[in-house]
Amino acid sequence: MHLAAPLLSLLPLDQPKLNKGNHMGLDMYLSASTCASGYEHTQDARFEKILSIINLNRTDVHKFLEVNVTVGYWRKANAIHNWFVKNVQGSNDDCRQYYVSPDHLKELRRICKLALFDYNAGDFESAAKTLPPTEGFFFGSTKLDDGYKADLEHTIELINRCLSDTFKGFDFNYRASW
Repeated sequence: MHLAAPLLSLLPLDQPKLNKGNHMGLDMYLSASTCASGYEHTQDARFEKILSIINLNRTDVHKFLEVNVTVGYWRKANAIHNWFVKNVQGSNDDCRQYYVSPDHLKELRRICKLALFDYNAGDFESAAKTLPPTEGFFFGSTKLDDGYKADLEHTIELINRCLSDTFKGFDFNYRASW
């Protein structure tokens, strides 16, 4: 019998509270995952530390741990969601999880910076062409307002953190639900 690796999922404490309206709506998550080996020949220093954090012993798990953490959350950031659907999900808006490469993150950050530059310059038409809002069932406002700007700024900060040394060796995945 093959035992699956334990899965640890944590929501960082510093996540902004992005409350945009009622409880129904577009919720978007970016997760980061990595493995820590407990095999003698590939011992990873993180293995023992993770075991202690989740209050398990070596005998409780197989020889490796998979760690999955939620590193990002957006609420009704429909322009960002639309970018993921078109550029990562092959236009399949199906609430499934999709792998996001570092190149995808870099491109989204570049697009957000361009849209933010246009927004700050008062060129809302160019911002909307660069990163257009999209309509959907409970997807929130499609106006280019302070919420749109906050989504851009939040996304840039989030991607900067994801591309830092902190997450070196992690894989990223995007998922949305509504």
